[in-house]
Amino acid sequence: MLKVEHRLDAIGTSAARFARPVRDALVVIGIGRALWFFFVQGIRPWEFAGVDARAYWRIDLADPYANSGVGDVSTYLYSPAFAQVMAPFGALPFPVFFALWTALSVALLVWLVRPWPWAVPILALPIIYELCVGNVHFLIAAAIVIGFRLPSTWAFPILTKITPAVGVGWFLARREWRAFAVAVGTTAAIAGLSFLLDPTAWEDWIAFLLDSPGRSQLLVLRLALAVGLVAFGARTHRRWLVPVAVWISLPVIWINSWVILLAVIRLRERQAPSPPGAERR
Repeated sequence: MLKVEHRLDAIGTSAARFARPVRDALVVIGIGRALWFFFVQGIRPWEFAGVDARAYWRIDLADPYANSGVGDVSTYLYSPAFAQVMAPFGALPFPVFFALWTALSVALLVWLVRPWPWAVPILALPIIYELCVGNVHFLIAAAIVIGFRLPSTWAFPILTKITPAVGVGWFLARREWRAFAVAVGTTAAIAGLSFLLDPTAWEDWIAFLLDSPGRSQLLVLRLALAVGLVAFGARTHRRWLVPVAVWISLPVIWINSWVILLAVIRLRERQAPSPPGAERR
């Protein structure tokens, strides 16, 4: 482990010498890729703006998973707990809801990239796509960053995409038992309360998940890799590997899923080692 860690540090030191030209090249590539996608491939997400956000806005709590399917347009896929939180927003006109949702996404984007604003053109394609369709990836990125100080925020990515639960393994690998218990306990408490409110919805959601295994894009292999990354990051004090692992672990990795990697910017500095089992304050 130490040899690997020292080798990575050496690579990082060498790469720092070429940081500026590499950054500039990535900016050009990022902008070029976005222009190619939008105007050569002809895929323009602004023409179907709000397609994902609409699924969160028009939730039918009586049957949230009716006709839902992975990859289907504007269908609800997440836990009943998230549905119960979002359902009241259905009282708003959709343009108002989508404007509020987009404003929140933009605010989180600005906060995430503030240390490295040049990351925006590098990830121009997934950022524009995410803002247009209105998915939850900016919220997941923010929850990962905040989750190191407030482990309870891990409930959000777990109760939406599920597989980001691999990130909680950071606390387990570092024997930070209290943080681990808070993350798991908060998630379980929210899920438990939601189940009491509507046990049928939870039965339907579980049935839906079990009926949708064929679109997982090598999910088992990617989950194994994600667990390994979190464990390695925990052992070597590299918090920035957690959002990478969460991104790899997603049930389906869409173009806009890449915005989760923006959390790396806020977590890029290596964390100082702490004694085994020590609680971070």
